[in-house]
Parts: sequence; C-alpha cells; structure tokens
Amino acid sequence: MAAHMVDELAGINELSVSNWLEYDEIDWIRKCSKPFKKTLLHNYISFIFIEQNEYLLHKHLPIEVIMCLTDIMRKYGIDYSHLGNVEYSELEIDDVNDEIEDYGRKVFSFFLEKLEVIFVDDVFTVLFANKDFLYDFNSQIQELVRTLNQREHPELLRKNGVFKRVYLPQWLKKGVFMRDKGRCQICGTDLTKIFSLEKAENYDHIIPLEKGGTNDPVNFQLTCETCNKSKRDRNEDYNSLGSRYWDINE
Repeated sequence: MAAHMVDELAGINELSVSNWLEYDEIDWIRKCSKPFKKTLLHNYISFIFIEQNEYLLHKHLPIEVIMCLTDIMRKYGIDYSHLGNVEYSELEIDDVNDEIEDYGRKVFSFFLEKLEVIFVDDVFTVLFANKDFLYDFNSQIQELVRTLNQREHPELLRKNGVFKRVYLPQWLKKGVFMRDKGRCQICGTDLTKIFSLEKAENYDHIIPLEKGGTNDPVNFQLTCETCNKSKRDRNEDYNSLGSRYWDINE
C-alpha cells in the first residue's frame, strides 16, 4: 500500500494532492497550520485506500476486495468469520454474483470499522521514513499554500502564503528524532547526547514556512543548531541520514 501511495502521489490515477483535496471534504488549511497526530498524510492514505476499494466494488470486482482485505485481516489477527462463509477461492477475479457482491461490501465495511485506522497508521509509518516521498508530498501542498490570502485567514497566516510559527509538541519531536536516528539530516552530526553535549537539536521545516511550507508533522526533520541557522528560509535541503547496522564489506 505504501508503494501504491508513491504512485498515486505521482499522479498515476490523477489523484495527486490538489485533485485529492477537490474530492475530500477536509479542512486542509487548518491542518497545515499546526501539528495534528492525524496528519494530512494520514488523510491522504485513508482517502486513496477507501477510494480504491469503493471503485472495485462499484465496478463489480468484489473478489479482488475480498481477497485483499481478508488477507490483511488474517495478518492482523482479526476474526471476520461472523460475516459468513462464502466460497470464492475457486472463482476468477471478474466472476460476480449477488452473494459475492454482498459479502464484499460486508468485508469492506467491517474492515473500515475494525482495522482501517490501524492499517492507515502502519502505512503512514512506512512512508514517514521516506524523505523523497515526504518532500514530494509537501511540495504539492506548498503550491496550494502559496495561493492563500492572509486577509481570509488572519489567525493562521503571517502574510500571504506563509503560516505562522507554532509550538511543537513533545510527541512530534520524539517521533522525528526517532525517525532521523538522532542525527542532523543535513550534516550528519550525532544529536543523541550520548557522545557529546555540544550540539543542540533543532526541528526544521523541510520546506520553509517562508516558501509555502506547513506545520504538518510530515514537514519536519531533525537538524543541529548550526545547520538550522545556516539553512534558515533559503533552501529546502533534506536527507535520510542514519548509521548502518553493519558493514557488509567486512
């Protein structure tokens, strides 16, 4: 699913960020203004996942939905036996009848009720570690932010196309620190305080607010104070720096 999200963001089904927000009723401007645990990326993943399965059901392809979702539920240990015992294993993907279609809708509804939130968060966890994806996601949001008028959103914007700075909660700092393995994502300096107390940790916008960046959690990375001050609002440098677990050349 994470790999599918990469394709969707690239526009494989014309559901890049701007198109998504035309369909989805979400207050994206408010969500860009400060960190929420359920990020914009969570909303995007959820929309794509639901849209994908609803499309298959609408096109009378319930077996594809059933096979995918029941496989996921088995992996998560979710008991769905109360939905009934419908035999579909011998059928082709495009075989369909009323019983199978009804079962497909039941499976989908039950999945949304019991597992969708957890599943989406697990997909988010995979994508949150992919800096290239995050940069592309933020870049698409950036284009929308640049169109915002400060007079229409005075409580959120410092000026046209620029959100105000906000306080960063500890849960966000801890999550970014863990993802970035305690290293400055520009120069690679160790910020864990295990070996040195000299470098202070900073939480930097990947796309600066001055350039249309947001305060959504997916737009932050860990940097040292030196790199953060030198970067300021001039560029959009980012990396995925971390230590290897072992050296394969030894």
